[in-house]
Amino acid sequence: MVEDEKPPNMFYIIPDLLEEIFIRLPSKSILKFRTVSKQWRTILESKSFLERRMNNTQRHWKILAAYDSNRTSPFVDNEEIVYLHSDKDAAGRPSLSCDGLLCFPEQDWIIVVNPLTGQLLRFPSRLDDTVSSTLDTDSVRVAGAGMALFPGYRAMGFGRDEVTGLYKVVRMCFHPVEEDDECELLDVATGEWRTLSPPPCQVEVVRKSVCVNGSIYWLTVDQDYRILALNLHTQEFHYVSVPDTPVTWFRIQILNLDDRLAIAKATGGHPGWKLKIWSMDKEGWSKTYSISLAALKISPLDLTWFTPLTVCELGNVVFCDNHKRLFKYYTESGEIRCLSSDICVISPYLENLVPLQSESVKTSRCRLFPEQGSKIFKWSSFWIPDLAFASLVIVGYICLRSLAVPCSVSTSFRNLN
Repeated sequence: MVEDEKPPNMFYIIPDLLEEIFIRLPSKSILKFRTVSKQWRTILESKSFLERRMNNTQRHWKILAAYDSNRTSPFVDNEEIVYLHSDKDAAGRPSLSCDGLLCFPEQDWIIVVNPLTGQLLRFPSRLDDTVSSTLDTDSVRVAGAGMALFPGYRAMGFGRDEVTGLYKVVRMCFHPVEEDDECELLDVATGEWRTLSPPPCQVEVVRKSVCVNGSIYWLTVDQDYRILALNLHTQEFHYVSVPDTPVTWFRIQILNLDDRLAIAKATGGHPGWKLKIWSMDKEGWSKTYSISLAALKISPLDLTWFTPLTVCELGNVVFCDNHKRLFKYYTESGEIRCLSSDICVISPYLENLVPLQSESVKTSRCRLFPEQGSKIFKWSSFWIPDLAFASLVIVGYICLRSLAVPCSVSTSFRNLN
């Protein structure tokens, strides 16, 4: 009896070894490899694998910008700027971001999008159709990149529970004034709304909140000039003191600057405009940057806001303003260089492979998709030939051998530096 011939070029790699190979691949390749086999998909969508990617201490921050195909191409020749391509200007829609995911609170829906995977979840907002804001949306949009007017004049928040890894949306209502200020939380995993204890004070409704290390932060409206924080796991509020800043919130923004809570403020007067940045760590607040904006020739009456986006490996700061300009500040020379004069920056950006899933909402494909440079990322099913698979094994072997020596991984803006 003739023995069955085994197919040539067949390989078997244990799951642990496969994970070590995959962890070193770019996100674009990982998304494609999910379609190769059930085993590969199980590994690449496992909680342990996603947490390893998310908790990498050398997180590679990029910039997410909107691109309307009906306009002239705004592409900056830089691979660290990721464009969200849509049929309308996504930067004009108020949004919040956390770890590479976007949240668009709208009148009828709360939309959560993963630009990398193209997945979208849509939850009923439960807002009364008669509820509307009394503020001028155009004036808020012009006021600054760190400001947004959300439907129903609600203060919004979007973040990730560090303990469970779940994403949550927070909504607070202060107008009209009621006996108990309304505070609600949406669990993205279950699609359920729940009522939380009311916040201890009112917050700035038209200023964006920010999520850092499992808590959402808002600027308060009281005279003590504090920051109100909500721990997404314990669902408890607490106050955070602010650094020694001028006694006004005008032109002040709170932000997540490379995984640290930060405050940015543009100040005028002699000898000129400056962008000051404070960052908070375990020891408290410290002033990390004081950037002279004299070269930009800003008029004292100019309503210009500046939003820091990220800090490069060499300490250079990338920031934008509310006039669609993108800048980079060189710490050594003090020079400010304009990278683009017409770019709709949405937020700092991290590539996040987390699959959006909800028990009550069916995941759909997003009409928005990311572009990098002039190349559109299109995710499609394919099969890896035996030769390519063998090459992958070799690369994995080299990567594992390199574990014996420190890896030299660049997390900086390669082209921005």
